[in-house]
Amino acid sequence: MIKILGVCAILFAAGCSVAPTMEELETQAMLTGDWGAVEKRERAVARRMAQAPVQCPNGYTAICEIRFAQRNCACAESDSFRMSFSQ
Repeated sequence: MIKILGVCAILFAAGCSVAPTMEELETQAMLTGDWGAVEKRERAVARRMAQAPVQCPNGYTAICEIRFAQRNCACAESDSFRMSFSQ
């Protein structure tokens, strides 16, 4: 039972660790010449941004298409978008 609690405590502590900032990663990369961690973080940020919903201003609607597993979105006026489907 104590071993299970010890393992749980270690896993909990590992989950609470703070990830380095991008600035820290870049500083470390400049010192070592290894940019792998910076590139990995940039790919993760790009994936998150691609999955984030498109924010269009009032009166506009997001129109998205998927081509070759890449999502491309643009904002179009809501009125013209509705008119194109109402005819």
